[in-house]
Amino acid sequence: MLRLVFRGATGTAGAPLWTHHKKLSPTCAETWFRTANPPVAYRRAHTVARGNDATDPRESSMTSAKPHAHGIGMRIAVIVLSLLLAATVILFFAVTSKIAAGASELAEGTTAAETGSADLAAGATDLSDGADRLAEGSGDLSDGAANAHAGSQKLSDGATTAATGATTLAEGARDLADGASTAVAGAGRLSGGAQTALTGAQSLASNLVTADAGAAKLLAGATQLAAGVNGAHQYSTAVLAGATELTDALAAGVTPNVLTLAHPNSKAALEGLAATAPGHSQQLADGLAGLLATDPTNPQLQALAALAAGVDKEVDAMAAPAAAAPALAQGLVGAADGAAQVSAGVGAIVNGDPANKWPGTVALVAPAAAPSLVAGAQALKSGTTELSAGAARLASGLQVLSSGASALHSGTTKLDAGASRLNDGASTLAAGVGTLQSGAGDLNDGIGQLSEGADAVAEGSGDLAAGGDKLETGAADLAAGNGLIAEGSGTLATATAGAAPSMLPWILGIALAGLIAIGFWVGHRVAHRRALALAA
Repeated sequence: MLRLVFRGATGTAGAPLWTHHKKLSPTCAETWFRTANPPVAYRRAHTVARGNDATDPRESSMTSAKPHAHGIGMRIAVIVLSLLLAATVILFFAVTSKIAAGASELAEGTTAAETGSADLAAGATDLSDGADRLAEGSGDLSDGAANAHAGSQKLSDGATTAATGATTLAEGARDLADGASTAVAGAGRLSGGAQTALTGAQSLASNLVTADAGAAKLLAGATQLAAGVNGAHQYSTAVLAGATELTDALAAGVTPNVLTLAHPNSKAALEGLAATAPGHSQQLADGLAGLLATDPTNPQLQALAALAAGVDKEVDAMAAPAAAAPALAQGLVGAADGAAQVSAGVGAIVNGDPANKWPGTVALVAPAAAPSLVAGAQALKSGTTELSAGAARLASGLQVLSSGASALHSGTTKLDAGASRLNDGASTLAAGVGTLQSGAGDLNDGIGQLSEGADAVAEGSGDLAAGGDKLETGAADLAAGNGLIAEGSGTLATATAGAAPSMLPWILGIALAGLIAIGFWVGHRVAHRRALALAA
């Protein structure tokens, strides 16, 4: 079985333009046509073991790597025919003078043909062995083509999956591009916010330095205030003790008599008495003096007159104090009341006055008051110092943050540009994977056809192996026949010496057979060209 494949002259790996299957005899296989038509390249199938490397798909019409060549039998037949035609021409010009020599040369030629037929038999044996190996290789080729078909199917499925993944990648790239744009905007806002925070932190650090100085002053003032409060408490305590003693003393001096004396009625009575008593005592003294004048020797009158004069002086001396005694008593009572109020006020200063929401110096000097204020001022001073240092560090950190935010904004801008390029690349990848998917489908179909062709090659290789066996048998028969021809040619050489006139019809017959063979060959070529024209 001979399979001829016609492809484009450029050797492209496309589908064959025309494939022809024909079962040929060994002789006809040698004369199978070739074409000189430039668009088509013809190569004959060859019989080689599987594993030979093929360098160019134009060099073979099947899966073999060697060019097609006609069989030896075909060549020998052509050579013999050519020799016979040449011999006919030579015999035609020298039949009368050299027929005997020609017969001798024919004997030598048949001997050479016998040798060639032996070589042909050996070549047929090699051809049979090669055909067997070709059959085995064709079987392996068929199995490999089936495996390749399965692999191409997987490739097609993988290309479909890759197309889906590329589409998903393109969508993800678009989302990434959108996110990168949002990140650029956010990074810009972050950079602006970081710059604003840096300005605020620097202002805060400056203000905290001032606050630290104020806290130092506050600590000094609180310390002085605590000292003053402590001193005031001590003085207030001493005043309270004195006021208490004074109050007690004045309270002891305010007797019922003093209270009676301080009564308003007593004042009026004493004032009236003080106003009239001097006059009355004077009248008494004057009256007793008059009586004494009447009786100067009366000792009682002298004593009464002297007593009256002394009482008059005493009354005159007591008139003013007696008039002022109620006021003095009222002053003593008022002093006692004032001392009590002073004592109560100083006590309120020391111990507190809830009505006026005054805690008292006792509360002010308590550990939770002025000392705590000093401790708090000290802690505030320490805190403002640390806060000032922290604000300085915050300003430094925000400076780094501002620089980082600027770098982030720059990086996100580049990320946005890269995401845009990634989006474009993903779209291109999706398109390319779609093309790959289509090509994988075409490859799957082509390998399927290759698998079918490999099966056909395997069948043809089996037929070729069977034909090689037949060719081997025929070559052996040809060798035996050529031996007989060699023997007969010797006899012919002896007989032709005396039978030259009788050879002319045979010569003409041979020439006619050659012409007929040439005619068949020409017809065969014409039919082949027509078949090529119809196939085109």
